[in-house]
Amino acid sequence: MKKWMLLLGLMLVGGVLAQVASLAENIRGYAGWTRVNVNKINTAGAHPLGKDVYVNLPPDRLVGANGSYNLPFAQGTIFVKERVDPTSLTVTNIYVMQKRSNSAGDWAWAAYERKGDAFQGGALSNPAMCVDCHRQASATDQVFTSWGRR
Repeated sequence: MKKWMLLLGLMLVGGVLAQVASLAENIRGYAGWTRVNVNKINTAGAHPLGKDVYVNLPPDRLVGANGSYNLPFAQGTIFVKERVDPTSLTVTNIYVMQKRSNSAGDWAWAAYERKGDAFQGGALSNPAMCVDCHRQASATDQVFTSWGRR
């Protein structure tokens, strides 16, 4: 019995590592980053329901004492939005914004979609749809998700 449990555990870990390995190196650990939202985002929008947003900054660098974002975000800041299928509870899509400079609105965009046990995708060569939509959030450096107070 113990051997089967060990084998099953190794298979699960292997599956997770295979999925993560198919993501760009700079976002592979995103699930350990600061989660921006407190509860799963289930409001309608450009991306389907069931979303969580992560950022590669600790809360004290992300927001000020007033709970608002420290803007504009610094070069190298990365936001990752994962979309979870509400039925299977699996991550189906990952959307990425990475700050290219310290200037407001200067983001690089990427998207990944689950294909079997791995994610496929990467940097978007023509992110016009992303840029056009996110311009609506220019007051927060093109980030829609508000910081969730803890």
